[in-house]
Amino acid sequence: MGSEVIVELQRNSTNWANVVGEIVKIERKIFPKHESLARSFDEELRKKNSGLLYTELNGEVAGYAMYSWPSSLCASITKLAVKGEL
Repeated sequence: MGSEVIVELQRNSTNWANVVGEIVKIERKIFPKHESLARSFDEELRKKNSGLLYTELNGEVAGYAMYSWPSSLCASITKLAVKGEL
């Protein structure tokens, strides 16, 4: 059994590029082109009211949830994926 960690990706994080790169690989593998954010994932995350939680298992991104909060009263998950195998 490995150790799992749930992390919120911070815009100023030193591992931003690595995490986004791993997530883009998951996006390409799981979603068809018309549903994938692989080409614009970094742009989507840089939007003012969006964020990302991801899970690491044994040092690899195992899954993620992208969310947005259009107002201070609500938030919604806009993208959710889990890697099939590790």
